Amino acid sequence: MTDTWATPRRWLAIGGVLALAALTACTERRRPPVAAMVPQSTNGVFGYSDKMVAPDVYQVTYVSPPLRAAPAADDAHGLAGEKQRVYDLALWRAAQLAQEKGFPAFEVQHENRDVDVTVRHDPVYYPPPPLFYGGCRWDWDCGWPGYWPYPYDYGYRTSAAGRIVVNLTVQMLAKPTPDSLDTAATVERLRKAYASATFSMTQAY
Repeated sequence: MTDTWATPRRWLAIGGVLALAALTACTERRRPPVAAMVPQSTNGVFGYSDKMVAPDVYQVTYVSPPLRAAPAADDAHGLAGEKQRVYDLALWRAAQLAQEKGFPAFEVQHENRDVDVTVRHDPVYYPPPPLFYGGCRWDWDCGWPGYWPYPYDYGYRTSAAGRIVVNLTVQMLAKPTPDSLDTAATVERLRKAYASATFSMTQAY
């Protein structure tokens, strides 16, 4: 005998699975932000790293997580402010290193600020108007699904994400020079500015 409730129960189970998946995705998006001034090795997504090139020369790098960017804007894709923040976080780490090694001053010999932007065009499907004759509505940006026999139209949603990488080559100094930065003052200035800075662990898209 055929179980007439089998199909409804099946669809109910599928609906429950989909609802759970949506709730999980929502939870992922709502994960609390993480402190920005952390070693990249702690989360694998963003943070600073450093290495000694010579006894008094260090390479300091800060990598940001994927950040929301403008698909078409200036060269920074709307991330000029974030570029400065990432630079300051790298500089803060350089000052920390100078303080840890006992150098009263340091100088940035070389710097590089890169923004790698990825742009995505995701199709967005729209239901047909009440009277659908197979044509694409004149005011929609449609592709092949807009024509008979496909009963829907679609456009595109454009989104972009940029990852910022700052590299600093830092010379540690036993004595200040006209172009050097004071170690203690730089640590204190950037600590006050960025002690509470955070980044999100979720994707920017």
